[in-house]
Amino acid sequence: MTGPALDPPVDTDDALRGSTAQVVARLGCQIVEGAKHRDRHLTVDAVVQEFGVTRSMAREALQTLHQKGLLTLQPRIGATVQPLERWDLLDADVIAWRLEVAPDSQMRSLTELREVIEPRAARLAAQSRSAEICHDLTSHARTLLALSREPDFERPREGAAVRQRFRDVDAAFHRTLLAGSRNELFLHLSHPVAMALNHRIDRDWAGGRPGERTASARALTGSDTVQSYPVRPLPIAMWLHMGLAYAVDQGRATAAEAFAEAILAEIRGGRLQDPAVLDRLREGLAQFDPRGLPAAYREGFRDALAALVRTRRAPVVVMGVSGCGKTTVGEYLAESLRAPFEEGDRLHPRRNVEAMKAGTRLDDSMRSPWLAAVAERMKGAGPEEGLVITCSSLRRIYRELLRVARPDAFFVHLELDREEAVARVRGRKGHFMPASLVDSQFEDLEPLQDDEAGMTVDATLPVERIVAEAQTALAGHARRRAAGEL
Repeated sequence: MTGPALDPPVDTDDALRGSTAQVVARLGCQIVEGAKHRDRHLTVDAVVQEFGVTRSMAREALQTLHQKGLLTLQPRIGATVQPLERWDLLDADVIAWRLEVAPDSQMRSLTELREVIEPRAARLAAQSRSAEICHDLTSHARTLLALSREPDFERPREGAAVRQRFRDVDAAFHRTLLAGSRNELFLHLSHPVAMALNHRIDRDWAGGRPGERTASARALTGSDTVQSYPVRPLPIAMWLHMGLAYAVDQGRATAAEAFAEAILAEIRGGRLQDPAVLDRLREGLAQFDPRGLPAAYREGFRDALAALVRTRRAPVVVMGVSGCGKTTVGEYLAESLRAPFEEGDRLHPRRNVEAMKAGTRLDDSMRSPWLAAVAERMKGAGPEEGLVITCSSLRRIYRELLRVARPDAFFVHLELDREEAVARVRGRKGHFMPASLVDSQFEDLEPLQDDEAGMTVDATLPVERIVAEAQTALAGHARRRAAGEL
């Protein structure tokens, strides 16, 4: 028996808007993730069939995506998928779809945009010094600090409302800063900035991954990667916001620009320890008047900023068996940290070099003067210049000898298996270490232990990745030292 005939879909305005928005979102995500390939043609009939909507809905969806640059519409051809460079990359929907599909690259792009405009906006806002902007910025900064201290902030369920309030105030702070520049183009970019801020705390809050927190997430990121939002806002980030707000209030353009730059550096792996960033922050602090802060905040501000700009830079020892890439990684790491580099092998006494060339294994009596020379070089490293030095440091007792000279030393162990180490040493030219001694190095090797300051990284990774991971680990180590946790 045939059932009653179904009425055709009702094409009311309300139904059209709701359904069309869903089609736009689904089709837009498909284009962004590459499921609809570049130069592919999409017809109205194809959209009707795929999404089960009316022809008018399909046409409106294609027209909307055309306006966003994801498609072009041509008579008799239909819609053609466009390459990324044709998209309206500042459109809110396009940003949201890219954050959904490729959050890391989109966050990096948004952060790079912020790094260009926000420090300049801060300078302009301080020069303009609008009374309304100053009032709102300082109010938002005080509220952010108070919310960051709320006991429930880091509790996944109970702290949801606190985090939502914090997110909204943070977005308002940065919108106000852009508005204070009195540059209409900067203000136009406030929505992408807010989306970047919101994404970090809404979707990338470390407290949303119980048991994981921030450690494992940060182990895969580098200094150019936007880190997960911490379980609780870091105090230094809140004090930098406070400094920025009151620098604008005081009309201190250099200080405002430096604080804005430091805020953005803080969310990157190791950039807040970049000497150039710290130098500009010192310059800004020399101009800034902490007495302009409310009395209740002056001591906390002074202590936090003093700990940041006066942090002693720990010497970094790149360690591991012969062939693991200590020199290559050490040179790259020193360059990225803007620190001096020292090749530890050059500090070997001549007799050690001759012994190794002859295939003779070094004993502790032979290593002792070499380790003493390495320790002396580490001891002489300036508190602000830092040092990256290579030293196999195979046994824990050797590392302890180096720590006597510099208790703050940080070790980066380049881990490599025996077969790969032998192959690498055999392929080297002009080095005194023969492949016949590789086995003895593995016999001596005692990997870093949990109570030793340092990190272990796969030596077969690309050098850029190794350096990025080392920067991230060093940044975390410096923060913990500054906070008195080490």
